[in-house]
Amino acid sequence: MTGFRERYLKTVHHTIERYRLVEPGDCIFVALSGGKDSGSALYTLTRYVEERGVECRLQPFHINLGFPFSQRVEEVVEEQAEFLGLSLKVFHASDYGVDMERIAKLPRPICSSCGLVKRYLMNRLPRELGATKLATGHHADDFIVFFFKNLLGGNLEWSSKFVPKLPTRGKQLGRIRPLFFVGGEENRRFAEEVGLPHLKEDLCPYSTYGCGVDRSKRMWLEVIDYISRRQRGFRRRMMTSIMRLAETLSTQRPETQPLRECRICGEPTSGEICAFCRLLEAQRRVD
Repeated sequence: MTGFRERYLKTVHHTIERYRLVEPGDCIFVALSGGKDSGSALYTLTRYVEERGVECRLQPFHINLGFPFSQRVEEVVEEQAEFLGLSLKVFHASDYGVDMERIAKLPRPICSSCGLVKRYLMNRLPRELGATKLATGHHADDFIVFFFKNLLGGNLEWSSKFVPKLPTRGKQLGRIRPLFFVGGEENRRFAEEVGLPHLKEDLCPYSTYGCGVDRSKRMWLEVIDYISRRQRGFRRRMMTSIMRLAETLSTQRPETQPLRECRICGEPTSGEICAFCRLLEAQRRVD
């Protein structure tokens, strides 16, 4: 094993252990998108469970959104699960009333709608199948981008969620982020060194030209890379500071009010009707 792989696994496994991301009796559903990040999250969690002998269940799953390229993505996700000797569960968004091609015609960024659909189904479906936690491939670069955008937008309170582990809250399934202290480039190098199948290109036709959300993220990633090349240890120091701020904000916030249940689907929401159900209603009005 190369020195890089050893350091990478040591960092991720230390995160899993220190923040108790994996515990005996867990049923952890790991969301896969076909990319290097979620694939690396599954790989490191699998290695951790095997090496530590933790009695728990890891269940990789994928949500097929029904785009023309979605079948290719599903094939790669299947390869990732097979690579690690795990069985894959696939859910089709169309089975839950979603038509992404119609949604793409709505006057809102498609990336925003896509993220909304995935977040809703990633919470609901694993929970209904007995999951105790949801694992995602969110990494340091993601959280640094989120932090800066929320800071500039005056939404600093959202940073209270930027931690390696979020507890279950009613019907809101607990989240774990094993890649919290590693960046996207590290995930790419790790996936390639261990031979993990993953998509090396972005298949979505909306991501580069049709979506301002995606263009904004790419800009911020370039800024992070620029600083990282000139400031040794920037990502780790930044993530440590963000996590400390999150802890401070959590203690200073008033007691969180319990989430309501959507009047239509019963899923957690802050309003009377959840954003997912509102999106489906808007979709129905598309010609």
